[in-house]
Amino acid sequence: MASQRICLFAFFAAVQILICLVNVDASNVTVMIEPAWRRESSAKFGYVGIERFDSLAAQRHPRYVSRFGLGSSGPITGTYSNLVIDPVHSYEGVDRCGMYATIPYTRSSSTPLAPCTLRLRSTSSTLINFFGFYWTVMKPHDAVTFYNNGVEVFKFTERNATNILQDYGTEELEKYLIEGKVWCFISFYFNVPFDEVKFEQRPYSSIQTDNHMVGYFTHRGEGFS
Repeated sequence: MASQRICLFAFFAAVQILICLVNVDASNVTVMIEPAWRRESSAKFGYVGIERFDSLAAQRHPRYVSRFGLGSSGPITGTYSNLVIDPVHSYEGVDRCGMYATIPYTRSSSTPLAPCTLRLRSTSSTLINFFGFYWTVMKPHDAVTFYNNGVEVFKFTERNATNILQDYGTEELEKYLIEGKVWCFISFYFNVPFDEVKFEQRPYSSIQTDNHMVGYFTHRGEGFS
């Protein structure tokens, strides 16, 4: 009995430590949802680039290296793995035109979907501290997770985004709804380093994003948090 009490005490102590760690991690990231009409971040930057995907072929790209529109001399390099590019149909992508990014789709609920990952590198003396993207047709279990050296830094889900908007009332939430789904540009401001972004989804679905922005912000933009 005594050994069980000790085990239970150790378990709850570990849970409390884990909760504290999660809270610390969350406090190192500020998430802001831009006003409904924005398709890019309104922040001010020391440097920033954007990947719109419109120049890519509509197919699966096992590996794609992006310079985020800054050219070979720009400070940012991003390497996407397991990226799928699709043409916009009736309701994906920015302004419903061009191409958008997603990940491999499966119709089998027993087959896990491989996430799309983005590894980031900067040659600037100031580290990357910003990532943002336009999230279209949000669906349950859509998620984006940030890592540094393989260790999870922060995770954000479709439910987190919806909760932020619901806190500002139904009228505000409705501004972001298109055909019953939330569309919005989300900005992530970090005061801890990160070098990888992972996009995930559930079977029978596909997370859909566009306008990936990466950079070093100096002043946050406007929006809800």
